[in-house]
Amino acid sequence: MMNFAEKQRGEPMGEEKCPFLELTTVTFCKAVPVKKMIPVDRATSAKGLCHTGNYRLCSAFREIDGHASAADTVRGFSLRPDFYYHPRHLWVAPGKEAETESRVGIDDFTQRLVGKIDRVSLPPEGSHLRENNVCFLLHSGDRTARMVAPGDGIVGTINRKVVDEPGTINRDPFEEGWIFSLHVAGDWISHLYHGSVAKQWLEWEVERLHRLFSSDLGITATDGGDTLPDISSRLNEAQWGRIVALFLG
Repeated sequence: MMNFAEKQRGEPMGEEKCPFLELTTVTFCKAVPVKKMIPVDRATSAKGLCHTGNYRLCSAFREIDGHASAADTVRGFSLRPDFYYHPRHLWVAPGKEAETESRVGIDDFTQRLVGKIDRVSLPPEGSHLRENNVCFLLHSGDRTARMVAPGDGIVGTINRKVVDEPGTINRDPFEEGWIFSLHVAGDWISHLYHGSVAKQWLEWEVERLHRLFSSDLGITATDGGDTLPDISSRLNEAQWGRIVALFLG
Protein backbone atom coordinates (compact mmCIF):
# COMPACT_ATOMS: atom_id res chain seq x y z
CA MET A 1 0.00 0.00 0.00
CA MET A 2 1.20 3.49 -0.80
CA ASN A 3 0.23 7.02 0.19
CA PHE A 4 -2.04 9.35 -1.73
CA ALA A 5 -0.37 10.89 -4.76
CA GLU A 6 1.04 14.34 -4.17
CA LYS A 7 -0.68 17.29 -5.80
CA GLN A 8 0.21 17.71 -9.47
CA ARG A 9 2.86 14.93 -9.42
CA GLY A 10 3.72 13.47 -12.80
CA GLU A 11 2.37 16.36 -14.88
CA PRO A 12 4.48 18.31 -17.42
CA MET A 13 6.16 21.39 -15.98
CA GLY A 14 4.45 24.66 -16.77
CA GLU A 15 1.06 23.13 -17.57
CA GLU A 16 -1.65 25.14 -15.84
CA LYS A 17 -4.16 23.17 -13.81
CA CYS A 18 -6.56 23.65 -10.93
CA PRO A 19 -4.67 24.41 -7.69
CA PHE A 20 -7.19 22.25 -5.80
CA LEU A 21 -6.56 19.22 -8.00
CA GLU A 22 -5.25 16.13 -6.25
CA LEU A 23 -4.55 13.06 -8.38
CA THR A 24 -5.16 9.68 -6.77
CA THR A 25 -5.16 6.15 -8.21
CA VAL A 26 -6.92 3.39 -6.25
CA THR A 27 -7.24 -0.39 -6.48
CA PHE A 28 -9.77 -2.63 -4.75
CA CYS A 29 -9.04 -5.46 -2.31
CA LYS A 30 -11.16 -8.67 -2.70
CA ALA A 31 -10.05 -10.09 0.68
CA VAL A 32 -12.78 -8.23 2.58
CA PRO A 33 -16.56 -8.29 2.04
CA VAL A 34 -16.65 -4.56 1.42
CA LYS A 35 -14.29 -3.26 -1.21
CA LYS A 36 -11.55 -1.16 0.34
CA MET A 37 -9.92 1.62 -1.66
CA ILE A 38 -6.14 1.49 -1.53
CA PRO A 39 -4.44 4.67 -2.79
CA VAL A 40 -1.22 4.30 -4.75
CA ASP A 41 1.40 6.83 -5.79
CA ARG A 42 0.65 6.88 -9.49
CA ALA A 43 -0.98 9.79 -11.34
CA THR A 44 -3.70 9.16 -13.86
CA SER A 45 -3.30 10.33 -17.43
CA ALA A 46 -6.93 11.31 -17.89
CA LYS A 47 -7.39 14.86 -19.13
CA GLY A 48 -10.30 17.11 -18.36
CA LEU A 49 -11.29 20.57 -17.17
CA CYS A 50 -9.19 20.21 -14.00
CA HIS A 51 -5.98 19.70 -16.02
CA THR A 52 -6.22 22.89 -18.10
CA GLY A 53 -6.39 26.63 -17.66
CA ASN A 54 -10.17 26.29 -18.03
CA TYR A 55 -10.42 25.02 -14.44
CA ARG A 56 -11.65 28.51 -13.49
CA LEU A 57 -14.90 27.71 -15.31
CA CYS A 58 -15.63 24.93 -12.82
CA SER A 59 -18.46 25.73 -10.41
CA ALA A 60 -16.65 23.93 -7.56
CA PHE A 61 -13.54 26.08 -8.07
CA ARG A 62 -15.62 29.26 -8.08
CA GLU A 63 -17.29 28.29 -4.79
CA ILE A 64 -14.08 27.19 -3.05
CA ASP A 65 -12.04 30.12 -4.30
CA GLY A 66 -14.34 32.61 -2.57
CA HIS A 67 -11.48 34.87 -1.57
CA ALA A 68 -11.12 35.90 -5.21
CA SER A 69 -14.65 37.29 -5.37
CA ALA A 70 -13.72 40.59 -3.73
CA ALA A 71 -12.97 43.44 -6.09
CA ASP A 72 -9.40 44.67 -6.47
CA THR A 73 -8.47 48.26 -7.24
CA VAL A 74 -6.30 49.05 -10.26
CA ARG A 75 -5.30 52.71 -10.45
CA GLY A 76 -8.61 53.78 -8.96
CA PHE A 77 -10.81 51.36 -10.91
CA SER A 78 -12.50 48.29 -9.44
CA LEU A 79 -11.85 44.90 -11.01
CA ARG A 80 -13.10 41.45 -10.08
CA PRO A 81 -10.08 39.13 -10.59
CA ASP A 82 -12.32 36.05 -10.77
CA PHE A 83 -14.18 37.39 -13.82
CA TYR A 84 -13.09 37.27 -17.46
CA TYR A 85 -12.72 40.49 -19.50
CA HIS A 86 -13.27 41.31 -23.15
CA PRO A 87 -11.01 44.06 -24.60
CA ARG A 88 -14.08 46.31 -24.94
CA HIS A 89 -14.54 46.37 -21.17
CA LEU A 90 -17.21 43.73 -20.74
CA TRP A 91 -16.94 41.04 -18.10
CA VAL A 92 -18.07 37.43 -18.29
CA ALA A 93 -18.74 35.29 -15.22
CA PRO A 94 -19.21 31.56 -15.95
CA GLY A 95 -22.33 30.25 -14.23
CA LYS A 96 -22.25 27.94 -11.24
CA GLU A 97 -25.00 25.62 -12.43
CA ALA A 98 -23.96 24.98 -16.02
CA GLU A 99 -20.56 25.46 -17.62
CA THR A 100 -22.08 26.94 -20.78
CA GLU A 101 -24.28 29.49 -18.93
CA SER A 102 -22.55 32.79 -18.13
CA ARG A 103 -23.45 36.27 -17.00
CA VAL A 104 -22.32 39.31 -18.94
CA GLY A 105 -21.89 42.88 -17.71
CA ILE A 106 -19.78 46.01 -18.05
CA ASP A 107 -16.81 46.86 -15.88
CA ASP A 108 -16.18 49.86 -13.63
CA PHE A 109 -14.13 51.53 -16.37
CA THR A 110 -17.12 51.49 -18.73
CA GLN A 111 -19.71 52.79 -16.30
CA ARG A 112 -17.48 55.71 -15.33
CA LEU A 113 -16.67 56.49 -18.96
CA VAL A 114 -20.31 56.39 -20.04
CA GLY A 115 -21.57 58.40 -17.07
CA LYS A 116 -24.91 58.16 -15.30
CA ILE A 117 -26.85 55.43 -17.10
CA ASP A 118 -30.54 56.29 -17.29
CA ARG A 119 -31.73 53.79 -19.90
CA VAL A 120 -30.61 50.53 -21.49
CA SER A 121 -31.59 48.83 -24.75
CA LEU A 122 -31.05 45.07 -24.48
CA PRO A 123 -31.26 42.17 -26.95
CA PRO A 124 -34.35 39.93 -26.72
CA GLU A 125 -34.05 36.66 -24.85
CA GLY A 126 -33.21 33.85 -27.26
CA SER A 127 -31.39 36.09 -29.73
CA HIS A 128 -28.09 34.94 -31.24
CA LEU A 129 -25.01 37.07 -30.59
CA ARG A 130 -21.77 37.22 -32.52
CA GLU A 131 -18.49 38.33 -31.00
CA ASN A 132 -17.72 42.04 -31.45
CA ASN A 133 -21.14 42.80 -32.95
CA VAL A 134 -23.19 45.49 -31.21
CA CYS A 135 -25.69 43.78 -28.90
CA PHE A 136 -26.89 46.35 -26.35
CA LEU A 137 -26.94 50.10 -25.76
CA LEU A 138 -26.24 52.23 -22.70
CA HIS A 139 -27.91 55.64 -22.64
CA SER A 140 -26.77 58.59 -20.59
CA GLY A 141 -28.94 61.59 -21.37
CA ASP A 142 -28.57 62.24 -25.09
CA ARG A 143 -25.44 60.10 -25.28
CA THR A 144 -25.47 56.45 -26.35
CA ALA A 145 -22.68 53.88 -26.00
CA ARG A 146 -22.92 50.86 -28.27
CA MET A 147 -21.62 47.76 -26.51
CA VAL A 148 -20.48 44.65 -28.36
CA ALA A 149 -20.93 40.97 -27.54
CA PRO A 150 -17.92 39.41 -25.78
CA GLY A 151 -18.38 36.17 -27.71
CA ASP A 152 -20.78 33.94 -29.60
CA GLY A 153 -23.87 32.63 -27.85
CA ILE A 154 -27.61 32.83 -27.26
CA VAL A 155 -29.09 35.33 -24.84
CA GLY A 156 -30.64 33.53 -21.89
CA THR A 157 -32.14 35.84 -19.27
CA ILE A 158 -32.30 39.62 -19.30
CA ASN A 159 -31.65 41.33 -15.96
CA ARG A 160 -34.97 43.12 -15.49
CA LYS A 161 -33.56 45.15 -12.62
CA VAL A 162 -31.27 47.16 -14.89
CA VAL A 163 -34.20 47.77 -17.23
CA ASP A 164 -36.32 49.16 -14.39
CA GLU A 165 -33.43 50.79 -12.50
CA PRO A 166 -30.56 51.51 -14.94
CA GLY A 167 -28.58 53.27 -12.22
CA THR A 168 -27.94 49.84 -10.70
CA ILE A 169 -25.23 49.40 -13.32
CA ASN A 170 -23.34 52.46 -12.05
CA ARG A 171 -23.80 51.48 -8.42
CA ASP A 172 -22.89 47.81 -8.70
CA PRO A 173 -21.65 46.82 -12.19
CA PHE A 174 -20.24 43.45 -11.08
CA GLU A 175 -23.17 41.98 -9.17
CA GLU A 176 -26.68 43.45 -9.24
CA GLY A 177 -25.87 45.38 -12.42
CA TRP A 178 -25.24 42.36 -14.65
CA ILE A 179 -26.82 42.78 -18.10
CA PHE A 180 -27.88 39.35 -19.35
CA SER A 181 -26.98 35.69 -19.18
CA LEU A 182 -25.52 33.95 -22.21
CA HIS A 183 -25.58 30.34 -23.39
CA VAL A 184 -21.98 30.25 -24.58
CA ALA A 185 -21.11 28.75 -27.96
CA GLY A 186 -17.52 27.49 -28.08
CA ASP A 187 -14.64 27.90 -25.63
CA TRP A 188 -13.92 31.60 -26.17
CA ILE A 189 -14.21 32.52 -22.47
CA SER A 190 -10.83 30.97 -21.66
CA HIS A 191 -9.20 33.34 -24.19
CA LEU A 192 -10.38 36.50 -22.40
CA TYR A 193 -8.29 38.46 -19.88
CA HIS A 194 -8.33 36.92 -16.41
CA GLY A 195 -6.58 37.24 -13.05
CA SER A 196 -3.19 38.96 -13.16
CA VAL A 197 -3.45 39.35 -16.95
CA ALA A 198 -6.71 41.28 -16.53
CA LYS A 199 -5.06 43.56 -13.96
CA GLN A 200 -2.16 44.31 -16.29
CA TRP A 201 -4.55 44.98 -19.16
CA LEU A 202 -6.56 47.43 -17.05
CA GLU A 203 -3.32 49.16 -16.02
CA TRP A 204 -2.53 49.73 -19.69
CA GLU A 205 -6.05 50.93 -20.43
CA VAL A 206 -5.99 53.49 -17.61
CA GLU A 207 -2.58 54.72 -18.75
CA ARG A 208 -3.90 55.03 -22.33
CA LEU A 209 -6.92 56.97 -21.06
CA HIS A 210 -4.75 59.40 -19.10
CA ARG A 211 -2.49 59.99 -22.12
CA LEU A 212 -5.49 60.72 -24.33
CA PHE A 213 -6.90 63.16 -21.81
CA SER A 214 -3.67 65.07 -21.34
CA SER A 215 -2.08 65.00 -24.81
CA ASP A 216 -5.06 64.90 -27.18
CA LEU A 217 -7.81 66.60 -25.16
CA GLY A 218 -5.65 68.94 -23.08
CA ILE A 219 -7.54 68.15 -19.87
CA THR A 220 -6.96 65.94 -16.85
CA ALA A 221 -8.72 62.69 -15.97
CA THR A 222 -7.69 62.93 -12.33
CA ASP A 223 -8.74 64.91 -9.30
CA GLY A 224 -6.27 64.97 -6.42
CA GLY A 225 -4.36 62.05 -7.96
CA ASP A 226 -7.40 59.77 -8.30
CA THR A 227 -9.20 59.07 -11.55
CA LEU A 228 -12.46 61.00 -11.72
CA PRO A 229 -15.48 58.96 -10.61
CA ASP A 230 -17.49 60.34 -13.54
CA ILE A 231 -15.06 60.72 -16.41
CA SER A 232 -17.77 61.81 -18.85
CA SER A 233 -18.35 65.02 -16.87
CA ARG A 234 -15.10 66.47 -18.28
CA LEU A 235 -15.95 65.74 -21.92
CA ASN A 236 -17.99 67.57 -24.53
CA GLU A 237 -20.06 65.59 -27.05
CA ALA A 238 -17.28 65.20 -29.61
CA GLN A 239 -14.67 64.24 -27.00
CA TRP A 240 -17.00 61.76 -25.32
CA GLY A 241 -17.87 60.13 -28.64
CA ARG A 242 -14.22 59.76 -29.54
CA ILE A 243 -13.21 58.25 -26.17
CA VAL A 244 -16.14 55.81 -26.15
CA ALA A 245 -15.38 54.72 -29.71
CA LEU A 246 -11.72 54.09 -28.84
CA PHE A 247 -12.34 52.04 -25.70
CA LEU A 248 -15.80 50.54 -26.10
CA GLY A 249 -16.78 50.70 -29.77
